[in-house]
Amino acid sequence: MFSPDDMMDFQLFSMEHIMTLLLFTIMIVLFITTFSTSIYIKKIGIILVWTLLISELTFQTWSIMNGLWTVQSTLPLQLCSISTFLGIYLFYKRSEKIFFLFLYIGFIPPILALITPDIPYSFPHFRYIKYFIHHTAIPFMVLYLFFSDNYKIPKKSIVYGMVLLNILAIPIYLLNWWIGSNYFFLGGPPEGNTPLLWFGEGIYYIVNLELAGMLVFFITFLFFTYLERRRSRLTDRTSDTTHAL
Repeated sequence: MFSPDDMMDFQLFSMEHIMTLLLFTIMIVLFITTFSTSIYIKKIGIILVWTLLISELTFQTWSIMNGLWTVQSTLPLQLCSISTFLGIYLFYKRSEKIFFLFLYIGFIPPILALITPDIPYSFPHFRYIKYFIHHTAIPFMVLYLFFSDNYKIPKKSIVYGMVLLNILAIPIYLLNWWIGSNYFFLGGPPEGNTPLLWFGEGIYYIVNLELAGMLVFFITFLFFTYLERRRSRLTDRTSDTTHAL
């Protein structure tokens, strides 16, 4: 289960992969429809914080113990790690602009990573379990913060998110060039079957990354605009019920 060389037979859309995706879908629907208004939502947030923290720490520990830790591949600088730190920070300190960045990099990208995982390990290997729990907790933290802190998502949030992401990408790009890494996948797609394989090479790859980012941001904006309207209707309905009583 913890070996770096065993159980490296992951199959895309195998039965175990489909069941994992189905479980994620059920959980996220239940969260949006039920748990987002639950009296236990604060406890859910604490569980998510610890899940994110433990996921990142156990991966770093596993890499070190198996002699796999390298500056080029294991620094916590991939998008999921950055999202992890942003989610934990926002749990303790509210910040609208930082939330906009977290919203746009922490919701759809981890879901896409669940659909086309960048791992060779199959269930029940530690890396499989850690990968799917980690990439599930990130979008859940986005939803938790959205509902618990009542963030509003204006159109300008797309601009804030894109600007902050590109500002963040500049030092990552320079670091990649300096040490020969591929954080944020700015130098090319990861191994495995991912949509990034269709993005071409060189400058075309970067341009397509930007365009794909804009599309993802726009879809995220539309989805959370819908959730914002739904939240408003539920609030109005609760208020009307209270006044009637």
